[in-house]
Amino acid sequence: MRSLLAALFVLVSCDDTKPSAEARSSLRVPLPDGWRAAATQTGLQVGPSGRVVLQLESTTKPLPDAAAFLHALEVEGVEILQKESVDTFVGARYSVMGEGAKRDAFLGVRQTGPRTIWCSTTSSAKSDEVEAAMTVCRSLSWEG
Repeated sequence: MRSLLAALFVLVSCDDTKPSAEARSSLRVPLPDGWRAAATQTGLQVGPSGRVVLQLESTTKPLPDAAAFLHALEVEGVEILQKESVDTFVGARYSVMGEGAKRDAFLGVRQTGPRTIWCSTTSSAKSDEVEAAMTVCRSLSWEG
């Protein structure tokens, strides 16, 4: 699983575009009650106050092919619990073995405006937080 996440991180961080001088625009991140978002060098960290359960990273690369995206997860040996693919979103909730116990996780990609946003839950995400993280990722929008 680490190799997959490392490969996905490399894909996301290879965005060599430069900001333009166009009108002010922004990513809208609808958060569940009690959740906060904090900017980092690579994107946003999101979760209930005091915890990070979802990481968002932005790129201008196109949305990945849904079949290839899901296949990459399956090759890592995770159990896909739920998958979704539409024109602007591809994502999967899956079960992964971690620290002696299975846990739910989510990895998704949302195309909105000129950006492609990669969403991934952290190992500290609880099952209900994974569900909420999926909703956040699906609901991302670009304004401006």
